[in-house]
Parts: sequence; C-alpha cells; structure tokens
Amino acid sequence: MRDRIQAVLRQLAHAPELEARWLHTLSLMEFIGARKISRTVADRHPSLEVLGHLSDETRHAFAFKRLSAEVAGGEITTFLCPEAAGRYFQALDHELATWATAHTGKADVYLHYLLTTTTIERRAMVLYPLYKAASRNASVREELGRVVTEEQGHRRTIEDACVERLSAVGASLDEALALEERLFGAFISELEPVVARELAMLQVPSVLASSEGAVRAPSVVK
Repeated sequence: MRDRIQAVLRQLAHAPELEARWLHTLSLMEFIGARKISRTVADRHPSLEVLGHLSDETRHAFAFKRLSAEVAGGEITTFLCPEAAGRYFQALDHELATWATAHTGKADVYLHYLLTTTTIERRAMVLYPLYKAASRNASVREELGRVVTEEQGHRRTIEDACVERLSAVGASLDEALALEERLFGAFISELEPVVARELAMLQVPSVLASSEGAVRAPSVVK
C-alpha cells in the first residue's frame, strides 16, 4: 500500500493542475472530518481536547484549500475523486461503528469518535509525510510539516484512550486498522487510474515514462 500511495503522489506532484485538485481533495477530506466531529462529540460545547481537535481539522481544511488556490493561481471548484473520498469516510465511520457496537453491545458515540480519529490519524501519518517528500512546491511542503506536527500533538492522547476502551471489551485496535487499510486501498484504487488518465491528457511524458507500471489504468474509468 505504501508504495502505491508514494507512486501516485509522485505522479500528481509533477503537474500543478493535478496537485491543486489533490490539495482541494485533502481540504475536502479534512472538512468532512471536522464536520463529523461537530455533529457528534461537539454537537454541544465540548471538552478542551475535542474543541482543540475540531480547531485543528478546520484549520487544515482551510490551509489545504488556500494552497490549492495558490498552486492553481486562483480558487478552484474541482477535485480528484471526491465521491471516492466521501465513500471512504462514510464507509469507515459506518463500519467502525458497527464493529465497535458488536464488541460493546451498545452504541458508544465517544468510542466511535476515538476509533475513527485514531485510524484516520494513523493514515495521515503515512500519507502526509509521503506527500511532503513528493511535492515540489515549497509552500506545500512547509504546510504539510505543520499539519503533521499538529496531528501528532493530539494523536497519542486519543489513541491511548481508544486502546484503553477497546481493551476493556476484549477488542484489538489492529482489527480497526485493518478495516481502514482495506477502505483506503479502495480509495487509492479509484485515484490511480484517474491520475494516470489526467496525466495522459495533460501530456506529461517524463512522469508517464518514469512511472510506467506504477499506476495501472483500466480500460474503463468511472
């Protein structure tokens, strides 16, 4: 999975048009996360920890949207696989809640928040450093460094609380992480052919030649 993520990030980073849309997609994903927090554990005035997390996710959504406009030369309205990104979040939230409820015997909104946050933060700790290494844009690399630092700031506390609650009911975080891995793999499987197709349309020969075989484009792309 790591190699596939790295390959597709390196490809899209070669084309500013695609990188701008990718940044806009990351903004969308951070926004979806922030909205989920506000509708669940922050539907009323929340704890300092939750409010800080909501603030971080909202700032990240803004930062990535601002960068997408900077890279594109103006605010854009297009994304890369926005439907797939939305499906990833919705499926992750639903499947983790179902999985947790099977262990606890009842719905636990706070545990669902901890689980979703933990698995997504783990994913971010892989995705964002790989993107930072792939991007040729100094502003993007600088912002990704800040985002990773902020994510690390609350990840440990949330993950420890998640593991403690899961251990109390005999459940393992590894199962939840495997579930997220499968769902993010499905997102990457949709992203790969779209990036390959867009690069071909933009006629970026150096990228296509250097990464031949890294991203496989099927004959039919949704």
